[in-house]
Amino acid sequence: MNASTLRPAIFFDRDGTLIEDRGYIRSPSDVIFYEDTIAVLQKLKKYFLLFIVTNQPGIARGILQPKEVEEVNRYVAEILSHAGVMISAVYICPHTRDEGCECIKPNPHFLLKAAREFRVDLSRSFVVGDHPHDAELARNVGAKGIYLLTGHGQKHFDELPSDVFVAKGMGEAVDWIIRTSLYPKEFEVILRAAEIIKKGGIVAFPTETVYGLGADAFHPLAVARIFEVKRRPFFDPLIAHVANPADVRKLVKEIPSSAKRLIERFWPGPLTVVLLKEENIPDIVTAGLPSIAVRMPDHPMALSLIKESKCPIAAPSANPFGYLSPTTAEHVREQLGDQVDLILDGGPCPVGVESTIVSFLENKPRLLRPGGVSLEEIETIIGKVEISPIEEDRPFAPGMLPRHYAPRTPIVLDWNEKNRDLYKGKSIGLLAFQEPKNNLKFHSVEVLSKKGDMREAAANLFSAIRRLDALNLDLIVAEPIPEIGLGRAIMDRLRRATSKGEQNQ
Repeated sequence: MNASTLRPAIFFDRDGTLIEDRGYIRSPSDVIFYEDTIAVLQKLKKYFLLFIVTNQPGIARGILQPKEVEEVNRYVAEILSHAGVMISAVYICPHTRDEGCECIKPNPHFLLKAAREFRVDLSRSFVVGDHPHDAELARNVGAKGIYLLTGHGQKHFDELPSDVFVAKGMGEAVDWIIRTSLYPKEFEVILRAAEIIKKGGIVAFPTETVYGLGADAFHPLAVARIFEVKRRPFFDPLIAHVANPADVRKLVKEIPSSAKRLIERFWPGPLTVVLLKEENIPDIVTAGLPSIAVRMPDHPMALSLIKESKCPIAAPSANPFGYLSPTTAEHVREQLGDQVDLILDGGPCPVGVESTIVSFLENKPRLLRPGGVSLEEIETIIGKVEISPIEEDRPFAPGMLPRHYAPRTPIVLDWNEKNRDLYKGKSIGLLAFQEPKNNLKFHSVEVLSKKGDMREAAANLFSAIRRLDALNLDLIVAEPIPEIGLGRAIMDRLRRATSKGEQNQ
């Protein structure tokens, strides 16, 4: 068979992937499609054959009738067909797992059948589902598995192999499929970056918060180079980035139940947890502390890099120590240039401030650094969190030094127009939360969010400060921001960027 005549395919689990998992679905009236299912499948129809592979053990248990399952499948296929999305075949396994049939996942019976009957190239195909068996099914035929956090995804999250791509939903899964298969040059760059990491190099990469400067967390010399390039104090610990919650167990001694609940709710995302570390973690990563900071970033390029590198990646922000954190690849090039082996360009970072850090080293969880997940969100999951500072000579987590994220131009915080006379004759830039209501003559004004949106303000913070800093002003004055939700993280970064305090470098 000529390989050029073969087509790639995508095999979808049904319940929890295309439609909501509502238990034993007996009738089309029980079917609820996920909001983005049809739209994202329309992106794929030109390039892939599409199949549904569904396990329905309710048939074997006598809870469902085969006709009921067939009617639901036919309805799902018809709805997709009316939207221009053709399902080549629907495969049903009616058995329970203890029956040991040849067609139950992860046995590749149906995938091999599709390969024969529809001339499918399984090596260029994908399996998408909400159970680890879907990922294993892909591996068994040389396809790529994508694990969804919909359906039962959260329930089985920590059972997942570390090399499987994790997506919050179908939209993110399809974007990753398109990126890796239809734009292979971009994926080739990720593979090249992974090889650099494996060989002890350092790579700048995007996350949803800021760009990171990463190395193999188990390679002390590579991690030491991060400190050298950043000119970062060795007593300032790094965050270890993982691509899967299961990988955390390789780094820490235990995961308290409250930490596990936050991981299930906010990963992948801008939340870092600090836990007691395993003995094999290099001291340079943790600054000799008995604990390690870990997070799972919410960016497909970051997750792909970690998966392909096959190791946790230790990474601070990709900027010289104490300077503004970079939120674009260009920021990294400007600040670090050719000191980095490779810079992955994933576009602007959508969150724009670093992750929230919560420590679980004491009897009660403690907020060490506000960030992309608000304290209020955290406390709805695990209750009251301590926020008083820990009095120590050195930080327990990254970004806790009193002066950090600093531009060259001095910043004055909590400024208002009554202070204007104090700075006569100076060239002043204003960092405003919303559009200023007065016409005071500033050299330049940067507005974080015209509509007063905290997320937009956080995403724009470092870029706005960077633009003002580039103008060679005498002073930058910053309006106070309500310390609610992300406002707490924004004000934390502004305080660390002010001219008060000594430079800790």
